[in-house]
Amino acid sequence: MNLTEVIQDIHGLDVQLYKLESCYGLLSADFYHLYKAGELEQTRDFIQWVGYHEAKVAREASYREMMYDYLRKLRKRAGLGALRLTPGLTPENPIAPA
Repeated sequence: MNLTEVIQDIHGLDVQLYKLESCYGLLSADFYHLYKAGELEQTRDFIQWVGYHEAKVAREASYREMMYDYLRKLRKRAGLGALRLTPGLTPENPIAPA
C-alpha cells in the first residue's frame, strides 16, 4: 500500500466513522473506550464501528511511518535549507514530472 492509498483509506474511514458518530452522538475514541471496557452491547453497528476505528488507527500508523521516512529523505536532500513539498512528489514518486 502506498502513501496515496493510505491517505485515501483514512478519508474513506473518516466518512464511515462520521456517519456512526453522528448517529450515536459519540466520537469514535470515546465509543471505542466504552466498547473495549465492555460497557456497550455487541450490535452490528458497534462491531463495524470497532473495525473502522481500528483500521483508521492502523492506517494512521502506516501513514506516520511512511511520512517520517519521506521527511528524513527530504531533510537530507534540503540540507540546511527549507523542505520543498511539491505537488505530485511522494515517497513512491520522488522525481518531479517533466
